[in-house]
Amino acid sequence: MLNTFSRTILLFCLSSLSQAQLVPIDERELSNTTGQAFINIDRSSSASQNLDFTKLTFGLDVKTSLNADLLELGKYDVAGEAAGSADIKISDFALGHIDENGTLVPFEISDPFIELAFEDVGGKQNLAGVRLGFGGALGKLSGNIEYLTGNIDVGIRGVGRSIYDKAGFFQDILLAAAGVRNNSILSAGAELVDKDTGLSDRFRAQYVGMTNGQNLSCDQNCGALSFLLDLDFTSSQGCGVLGIDTCFPLTNFKSLDIGDNGNKSEGLFLSFQTKNIAWVDGNTSTPTSRGAFMNIPNGGITVNFDQAFNGTPRARTKYVDPYFGGN
Repeated sequence: MLNTFSRTILLFCLSSLSQAQLVPIDERELSNTTGQAFINIDRSSSASQNLDFTKLTFGLDVKTSLNADLLELGKYDVAGEAAGSADIKISDFALGHIDENGTLVPFEISDPFIELAFEDVGGKQNLAGVRLGFGGALGKLSGNIEYLTGNIDVGIRGVGRSIYDKAGFFQDILLAAAGVRNNSILSAGAELVDKDTGLSDRFRAQYVGMTNGQNLSCDQNCGALSFLLDLDFTSSQGCGVLGIDTCFPLTNFKSLDIGDNGNKSEGLFLSFQTKNIAWVDGNTSTPTSRGAFMNIPNGGITVNFDQAFNGTPRARTKYVDPYFGGN
């Protein structure tokens, strides 16, 4: 059964495709009609947050190419943060890229939405937050990321050889003792971190890496003693494992692939809020902080160890650079 809003949209669409005179449809006929509304409106509330939410989802599949000299959101001074910093600051921001054949590869978006959060203050509904999000996203996100506030989960997966290339003689012995081989397939998770402490840092972060206590995992081709990877001496502490760096500047990653093996990543959004708000998608609740916030969920970004250690080059994003020399 379609709701009232969906019926209205359906009738509008049907009328736009017909030149015949409009004829009223009774409830029985309408109840046998199925379809998808172009716009869907959902309303919900959170008593614990004292917030009411209105979400407008557009049933669209979008392919786009976007370039901006600067994406800077939430620029205000905060105690303990660098003067002039911002919640999110990405110069030369771009979505989509141009491949080696000169073909434009757009950034793909499905089911984009806008969500508003209202707070009841003295009987008045005040706007407390706005969220711009995508039901699915796939493609390259490029830019020089200087500051980032949000939840960015990065999967790192690659061969042991890449780690041996960064290790010294003493580390080589320890890695070999732990059953790590050149062809071993290892993985780890990374998130926004504080470079000085190795702790998670979701506010104006400049580094991404393994947090304290996190270990490498052996997925394939490891020796019998690979269980040693789970011991404390192989866990990341203060942005290092066995003297090997495990935290990296965000500026190293000029282009990032959003999506998982060609599949769209769900849950990508950018939000703005005047207070801490937990935005909800189905059974997933994402806490956000006051100001600007970007969310790239699990599986949204995957890099190999060579890319983690050395960064990723910027993909070409323009056919002609108006500033001579950039991408």
